[in-house]
Amino acid sequence: MLRSYADQAGLTAAQRDDVNQWYGVIARYGGSSDKATARLYADAVYDLLASGFSATTATGQVTVAGRPVAPQRGDYADVAPLGTADMGIQSTDYGPAAWVPANSSNYTASSRESSYPINYIVIHTMQGSYAGSISWFQNAAAGTSAHYLLRSSDGAVTQMVRDKDVAWHAGNWTYNTQSIGLEHEGYVDNASWYTDAMYRSSAALVRHLCDKYGIPKTRNNIIGHNQVPGATHTDPGPNWNWTYYMQLVTGTTTPPSWSTIVDNTTAGRFTASANWGTSSYSSQRYGADYRYADPVAASDAAWYKVNIPATATYRVEAWYPAVAGYNTTTPYIVVTSNGNQTVTVNQTANGGGWRSLGTFTLTAGDTNKVGISRWSGSTGYVIADAIRITRV
Repeated sequence: MLRSYADQAGLTAAQRDDVNQWYGVIARYGGSSDKATARLYADAVYDLLASGFSATTATGQVTVAGRPVAPQRGDYADVAPLGTADMGIQSTDYGPAAWVPANSSNYTASSRESSYPINYIVIHTMQGSYAGSISWFQNAAAGTSAHYLLRSSDGAVTQMVRDKDVAWHAGNWTYNTQSIGLEHEGYVDNASWYTDAMYRSSAALVRHLCDKYGIPKTRNNIIGHNQVPGATHTDPGPNWNWTYYMQLVTGTTTPPSWSTIVDNTTAGRFTASANWGTSSYSSQRYGADYRYADPVAASDAAWYKVNIPATATYRVEAWYPAVAGYNTTTPYIVVTSNGNQTVTVNQTANGGGWRSLGTFTLTAGDTNKVGISRWSGSTGYVIADAIRITRV
């Protein structure tokens, strides 16, 4: 199929030898007619090529080493991918979610709760990627769907079936009619996909749904796909931390008590020397532009000033555009109550969204809290775009 798409795209023999020229073909292969979703799928493929990956196949474990990539996006260059600051259409059922409708052949239109009660939340694992699952549910041949999909890296949420409609996710018609299905990016045999960001985002969504529809916040009503009567699936599997997840669901801190974003353009909150340039090259940027600098054997850090309201535990996240030529070991400096802590980030992959740097104890006060140093042992621009700090 890829060869057929390449033929239709008119790729020459020389272009076929260059993986970066296949971007449009891969975007089409994702199966979505929506350009934002198609770009999300293609970007995910190139992110994997850049970072490398391991997978278990029928013949055993396969490992593919990362490689430098610089995808030629062509017509997709100006399309804002899902989950970025420029992406516009939001869910009307759940405000934090993007709205990308599943193909109407993959669910049953209904008028719940008039037609059926909503009694359950069913937790699934995609056994695949966020981008691939969104594309698949838009394919009329899929014969399956879920109401909400969650991304591993940052907990981003996309709704694909309205709460009132019946998604085909449980493998049991009675449970389909009485439940809302949540698909989580990843694989049941790899616990690393179940990130804290995704757990927290999913728990916040489930709290909202339980409160909205009167669903008890118990394991009798919030169940795994494997618990559906007659189910042949095992997800979310043994690596899903039900104890932690249910603590988050039943916790009293529903929204974060405090959160703030500082962009490189936030007045009075960002400082950098004249060595840092300004660019709007990548559409994965947060806001209008971002700052960049060559790596050198000196800190010359760009700093984000944040007014922390109280000494407490906070989650620190970074947003940056990922480009193949950018730095693979960018040092982020977090000023904690116990001194500076450095977190290294690969800025060639997983861009265009919030990426967790970790959870830290920060001291109250209006001072520089996060810096990005130029002192990297790798080549490629060091990028400073936006940071987000949330009390947890």
